[in-house]
Amino acid sequence: MFRVTDRAAVEQVTRTAGQVARLLGVAESTLRAWHRRYGLGPAPARPGGYRRYADHDLARLQRMRDLVRGGVLPSDAARVVVGEPDHLDPSQSLPALLAAVRDLDGGRCLALLERVLAGSGVVAAWERLCRPAFAAVEADQSADAARGAAGGCVAGEHVLSWATSTALRRRTAEGSAHRGPAVLLACTDGEQHTLPVEALGAALVERGVPVRLLGPAVPAESLARAIDTTRPEAVVLWSQRRESARTGPPHHPALLLAGPGWTTADGAAPLSSLTHALERLT
Repeated sequence: MFRVTDRAAVEQVTRTAGQVARLLGVAESTLRAWHRRYGLGPAPARPGGYRRYADHDLARLQRMRDLVRGGVLPSDAARVVVGEPDHLDPSQSLPALLAAVRDLDGGRCLALLERVLAGSGVVAAWERLCRPAFAAVEADQSADAARGAAGGCVAGEHVLSWATSTALRRRTAEGSAHRGPAVLLACTDGEQHTLPVEALGAALVERGVPVRLLGPAVPAESLARAIDTTRPEAVVLWSQRRESARTGPPHHPALLLAGPGWTTADGAAPLSSLTHALERLT
């Protein structure tokens, strides 16, 4: 398995201006202008070093970009961003996220999720914000069904799913370009629930572990071919429902089953949580 040897280095991930510009989809000259005019830049460089952007710097720049793209003047957007706290508590952000979901405002959801992810990390954001948000949406759906109005909250669930997936995949992208051995993440054939796998991928990348994410409903033959092609360090196979765990898992010496669809009868005890998965893989 992968072993993270320098926790401090992993926790303090930094990026060059070019990397940040690519992540944000803006020109490096735009970053320099925002830094020069509004003070939205990285911390001062150490002697003999280059300025590098930390996660909290990236979160502020993402917020700046989203406001400008939404039509706010850069000078006004900068005043908003500079006046906002760098860190958002995941649990305290839940009411704001649910308000955005009920307004069907995917952009607001995404901006909030990205700020929480950058400030608190994947595990805290997933356990204390994302999962409670989905539980609240499911509770609204149950209440609607009890009133005979089933389906009224489906659009909100889709907005939340899109924003969560987008935010997690953006954080996974940096580790997916790795060409060496990686952790291969996939869902069983017929399984469409990918968010827990995406959360695991983002959390692994955050810890310096490269990943390859295959996504939903991967046929057994395709998964076997992917294992043969990429020769992963480990394979995580997710099943949300028992029906999607009917196909026997592929052979791999470091295969880990994850999700409530699996039982101990399928092999080793399935991974029980995101934290459990990270303990096994890092």
